[in-house]
This record gives sequence, C-alpha cells and structure tokens, in this order.
Amino acid sequence: MKHVLSLALFSLCLVLIANTNSLAQAPAGFKTGYIILNDNTRKEGFVKENFKSKAAVIFQDADGKKTAYSGNDIKETGIDGITYISYSSDFFKLVSSGAKASLFQKVTDASGQIIFNGSEAVGVSSGSEGGIKDFFIRTSKENSLHLVTKKNFQSVISTYCGDCPSVTESANNKTITYEKLQEVIQLYNECK
Repeated sequence: MKHVLSLALFSLCLVLIANTNSLAQAPAGFKTGYIILNDNTRKEGFVKENFKSKAAVIFQDADGKKTAYSGNDIKETGIDGITYISYSSDFFKLVSSGAKASLFQKVTDASGQIIFNGSEAVGVSSGSEGGIKDFFIRTSKENSLHLVTKKNFQSVISTYCGDCPSVTESANNKTITYEKLQEVIQLYNECK
C-alpha cells in the first residue's frame, strides 16, 4: 500500500510539473512579456511583435486570448526583456536609460496605418518623424522624443543636455560625436 501511495504521489508531481512547464512556455512565435495600456494597466503574458508590417504587437493573456495592439493603443511593451515604448503611433526600442535622459531607436513606421477606436476607423496615422533605426532622446524634463541625426547632433545635444556643460562642450568641439551617442547619454546621466 505504501508503494502504491508513493507511486501516486510521484505521478501527481510529474503531472503538476508538466502543467507548470506548459503554462510557462510561450506559444509559437510569441515571447514572454507584458503590455502597459494607455490607462497604465499592466498585463503579463506573451507578446509577438509585428513591427515591420503592421507597427503593432499581438498580446496573449493567460487564458489564451489574443489581442492586437497598435502603438496608439498602448504605452509600452516588454518582449523577452527588451522594452519598447510607443510614441505618435510608432514603437521605439529602449537602448539606454538614466535619471536625466534615455536613448531610443525607432523600430516601426506607422505612417499610413489606420487608427481605430474600438472597431471604428477614426483616422490615418502620420507616424513620427525619422525613419526606422533612427535614434531619439527623451529627457526627464519632458515626455517628447527628439530625433538625433549626424546633421543635428550638436544642436540637439546643446539644447537637451545644456544643463551639463562638459557634455555640450565635448559635442561642440567634436570630442564626442554622433557615433558615440549611447556614451553621450551615459555621460549626461552621470553629470551632476
């Protein structure tokens, strides 16, 4: 009898382990992640990016329900440990962050995408400025993203990092350049 009870307990443990593993595994094409809706509600589940063709993500909750979200529908998503924010209907990958400024890279082009309010089409997105792979700075002083290019590097750094003379001086005398943009943001965040 003791042997039968041990075997039953062992079998129950195997079933529980198998069910736990199946719940933790992402469905095909999805990765573990989250979304933050415009009302700041955070939902954990599985996310599939659909950046190239639709400028959107597909979210699957614990019940298996799938919902597509455009950049207009959510504030942020995390996919397999990588954070993306939405701004002007586009998605931007967080490259570097700090207390004073963050650096983002554009990953979608939402221009021409239809904007929906529920199931009703309400307009067409003009998207955000810049192209895919362009870099943007957002400071803690404001919520806007500012396009940084090789051409406007010095003026953007002077304007948005102006409270750190060592960074702006280095940009102006070309000690630091656009190619070291991530380092510039790090230096700006370290500036006292």
